Amino acid sequence: MAAGLALSLGEVTPEVLMRRILPALCLAALTLPAQADGGVTVKLPDPGQIAAAASPDFLMALVMANVAGMNCPGYALSDGEWALVTGTADRVAGALQIGTSAYDEDYYGPAFAALDQPGTCDREGPKIAPLIQRLKSMGGGTDPIG
Repeated sequence: MAAGLALSLGEVTPEVLMRRILPALCLAALTLPAQADGGVTVKLPDPGQIAAAASPDFLMALVMANVAGMNCPGYALSDGEWALVTGTADRVAGALQIGTSAYDEDYYGPAFAALDQPGTCDREGPKIAPLIQRLKSMGGGTDPIG
């Protein structure tokens, strides 16, 4: 019996453990609230809803809302809204398994480049409020917690 147990434990390699534990750790991280640089912590959308909504287009919408909300007059994000948008964007990027450099190059690079184009603020700014409402309907919030 002890030999059978040793054989069973011997089959669990570090790679097998990582394949089983890493997804659970990532899912657990999705349930954590987001904290803005100013120290505002907000509730993020439900992890299952984030996973269901995760797509490159959704991520681009979140990144563009962040960039427009921080740079377009008349569309400024509150600290709570910023924490909700950026925290959700980070979780979506994680769900899509997008690395840091690809996140910057493929999403933030084009979003900042769009600011140089005429009409970007007029086009993207009005999309921010409906996006924040969508995140709230997914279980997120903009009110500080904790």
